[in-house]
Amino acid sequence: MKRLVTLGTIALALTACGGTRTVYVNTTEAPDTTVKVVKTTDAPIATPAPTQPPVVWTEEDEFLYDVETSYYGTIYVSDYEMIETGRLVCDALLSGSSGEDVAWAIVGAGGDTEFITVVVSAAVANFCPSQIYKFENL
Repeated sequence: MKRLVTLGTIALALTACGGTRTVYVNTTEAPDTTVKVVKTTDAPIATPAPTQPPVVWTEEDEFLYDVETSYYGTIYVSDYEMIETGRLVCDALLSGSSGEDVAWAIVGAGGDTEFITVVVSAAVANFCPSQIYKFENL
């Protein structure tokens, strides 16, 4: 035989967020359960967790990310120098230079051709995407 025990009415005064809340609970072991919650303050009962603002990447951030993930060697130049080189490439392309002119300038400059090619590719993709067509047939 189930034993039903009446716990009666329990009044709880909760203090949080600078206010008071009164909670009345009537319960027994039986399925009959009554809960009454009374809010006696303007303080919110629950506040959502603060959210982080979305990460915003600048075109320079995208450019550097592309270079660093596309080139597997050691990079011996600063981020600033890479960005300036990329901007110069785009300035030349936007001024009328062809993709072939830029490619020959890279070959003539010497140095690590693979690295320079990665820098130029990332620059065109991030700083002057309208000039991509100049490299389609190279």
